[in-house]
Order: sequence, then C-alpha cells, then structure tokens
Amino acid sequence: MKEISQDIREYAHYYRSLYFKDMEKNVLALEAAINKNGLTVSWANSPDSLLEQVQALLPKKSHNKVCIDIKESQNFLPSQNSLNECPISALKNREYNVDALIMDADYAIVNDGSLVFVDKEAQSCFNYADNIIVIVNVDQVLLHLSDLPIFLHIKNNQESDFPHDVKIIRSNLTQIIPDPFVSSDTKGYNTLDINVSVIIYAHNVGPLLEDPFLINSVFCIHCNRCKEVCPVAKTTDKAPIEIVKQNCLDEYNSTTNIFKQTTLCGMCQEVCPVNIPLTDLLTYEMKIVESNFSSWKSNYLFKLFHKRSKLNKTNNFFLYRLLMKLMFGNNKLLQNYFLKNKSTYFAIQEENNNPEEEITNEII
Repeated sequence: MKEISQDIREYAHYYRSLYFKDMEKNVLALEAAINKNGLTVSWANSPDSLLEQVQALLPKKSHNKVCIDIKESQNFLPSQNSLNECPISALKNREYNVDALIMDADYAIVNDGSLVFVDKEAQSCFNYADNIIVIVNVDQVLLHLSDLPIFLHIKNNQESDFPHDVKIIRSNLTQIIPDPFVSSDTKGYNTLDINVSVIIYAHNVGPLLEDPFLINSVFCIHCNRCKEVCPVAKTTDKAPIEIVKQNCLDEYNSTTNIFKQTTLCGMCQEVCPVNIPLTDLLTYEMKIVESNFSSWKSNYLFKLFHKRSKLNKTNNFFLYRLLMKLMFGNNKLLQNYFLKNKSTYFAIQEENNNPEEEITNEII
C-alpha cells in the first residue's frame, strides 16, 4: 500500500472541509454547472427513489439492455430485478450495444461540472451505449478541478502516483458508427448523440452533517484503505468508515452492535489518506450507545473497548504488555480471537530469549 505523506493528508482534509462547510450551496452550484454543460440533472435521496430515477431515464422500451458499472462497495441500487442487466464483459467484447450504461462518478467538480471516472471497467465502452446515466454521490464532490490531481494521487492504492485510466465528461458524447457503404463521397462513418444524464444522490448524509464531529466521516473518498488493514473487517466485511456512518442512524445506534464491530486498534486511522479520526469517531459513537444502554457501563466488554484508547496511546513497551494482560487475560474468547489475528493487529518490539541478540521488529 502506497504511503501518503502527512502534508498531503492535511491538504486533503482541509479541502474536504471547505466543500462540506457550505455543502448545500456547493451542490446547487454543481447542478447549475452540469446543466450549463447541456446535461440533465435529477435528484434522489434513497435507494428506491434512485432506482425510480434510473428507470425514468431509460428509453421507453419494453425491454432495455442495461449495463451497470458501479463499485461493489458503493452499490447504490437496491433490487435490480426490474432492469435487464447485461454483463460488462459483453460490452467490452463489442458483442452488442446497450440502451443504457449506468456508472457512478468517482468525483464531480463544482466549478465546471466535470464528471470524473477512475479505472472503470466500462470506460472504453462509451461508444457502445446509447445513453449514459451517471450517479454522483454528494460526498464525492470537489470544489475545483485543480484539486483533482491530489485526490487522484491519494485514492490510487498502487505504487504509481496516479490511476491508470482517468476519463472526464463535461458534455453529451457522440457515438461513432462505421458506414457500411464507403465511397469517395462519404466520410466512412456516421454519428449519433449519446445522451448523458446525471442523478445527484444524497442518502443518509443528514445525520452526519448535523453533528460537528461526525461530519468528519463524510470526508471519506472511498479508497478502501481502512477496510484493507482492519482485522475485524476480515470477518464482518465492513469497513470502519461504514460502521461509523451506519451507527449514526436510528436503526443502528439503538443496538450495541458497534462494540462487536471494532477493536479500536487505530490502524484505520493511521492509513486514512484524508486524516479522518476514525478511532475517535468510533469511541464517540460508543459513548452515544453507552448513554442509551446504561447497563453496559458494568459490562466487561464495554470496559475493554473503553480502555483500548489508553492502549493505543502508550509507547511504553512494558505498559503495553501489562495492559494487554489486564484487558484480555480473563476473557479467553477475545484473547483467542486476538491471537488468531495477531499478525494484523499490533506491530511492537519484542525481546528474544537470547540476550545477546538484538531486539527484533516482530509481530506479537
């Protein structure tokens, strides 16, 4: 995983905060810029309304061929049984054209209405779609095109500085169709307009924006780094940032599930390229749950996670081992769970039994 410097993280965090400081005004400015570019814009605030908008934008046919290129972690669409979905591979292999290609934009730019796509599977297939429907999540918007390179750099998980394939759409596209009757009097091809429609999607961001601390969670750029390093995610398949966002909703903060979905090891916070204080956000939400469940104050598991913040902050090797012993010594279930996944949890120095050997950097 590529290392991101602290200066770049602070830069990214600052410019994300500028956007969300006046998000309502900025999203309206984005809509105006997209309209100015000749694209149609509609809004959706729930998965069901999003699906309705998608269906409304499809050509009025009884049987539309639709290709969907949306990242799995961002799968906005609910049940897609009503869509005649075609595999992207068929589109890439030029087996047929589709009536609509549905994509989620990685970024949208407020000042000029640009739609940015990064390493999408169907990026080479625009010429084979009669319509392109673009979903823009309100938390994936940048203020200026000049900010884009820094976010492309930090979003790229590979060792290279920038993603392999970046495409920008600012207007309706033109489909090039070879002319089967080529002569000296013809161009050898015909053109057909590809209609590009945009759906601005705002789902479950309200509770996060209303809290001056939880608003940090919407700075996420969906790079997936926190999920890659999270030991619990290997079992739950939930990224730490997903836990933070979901737990702010009533159906989640009315349960104690958050205590079972994190160990507060802090690894997610260390790798976040936009400096989201993930450990602090999880602790903050635990306190909210604690106030709803007073009986948890005497629960050993709650005490365990509450003390975990102390464990994260200490650099004293012996105190670290003592806290480990105190916290996990009487709980065999969690002790075994930690030991089973130890290679992904803690990186600290341990002494070998041989006193003449140097201290090695070994995972405990």
